[in-house]
Amino acid sequence: MTPLPGTFTRDVSRRVGVALLLVAATLTLPLRAAPAPISVPLADGSGARLRIDSRQGSARLLSASGETELRVNATLRDALSRSDTVLAIGQHRLTAEPDSSVLLFVSAPSHPTAAMGYCGAGQEDGLLLLAVRNGALVMHDFVLLQSCLHSIEQAVDLGAEPAAAFHPVPSPWLVSFAAMHDDTRVQRCVGIRDERLTFQDDCITAPDASP
Repeated sequence: MTPLPGTFTRDVSRRVGVALLLVAATLTLPLRAAPAPISVPLADGSGARLRIDSRQGSARLLSASGETELRVNATLRDALSRSDTVLAIGQHRLTAEPDSSVLLFVSAPSHPTAAMGYCGAGQEDGLLLLAVRNGALVMHDFVLLQSCLHSIEQAVDLGAEPAAAFHPVPSPWLVSFAAMHDDTRVQRCVGIRDERLTFQDDCITAPDASP
């Protein structure tokens, strides 16, 4: 396993990610085109689907017996509703994980109410790991990939088509993306370990627990 750059640690990324969500909850976003709702099949064989409407910050389970509204806490609801891009990526484009977790790419303006100020045209891009638990949609983890506010540039080539920046990888890995490590371009792999996102610069060994 190739370690992540020393400037990007699990503790820092988690603190920054949570801070971003909390800050987003206090902002007012101007009118904009909202991302289309996402519908992902669950992997439990029931035929049920998880539908996430980021514009409303809501989620539903759709099954043969009908629709069930899932609880979404205020922080997650506001983070989803203030994102201008929300995509299910990697293997989650086809189905959720067996534990009903779903990996999303989300992108939100750095300063939605101050377009002419510092980072006015910047974006905060990250990976959001969600799961269905006891009638609720919960956030297990959030990691920034690019951030103007926090000077993070873990991912490259996100550009205007972020879906094209993520590539399929063998199970149990979920997805990979291009990153820079010691001035060398690498494919960074994303997996899940202990309900947290983990990153390695190879997709051969099993996901390791992040520090």
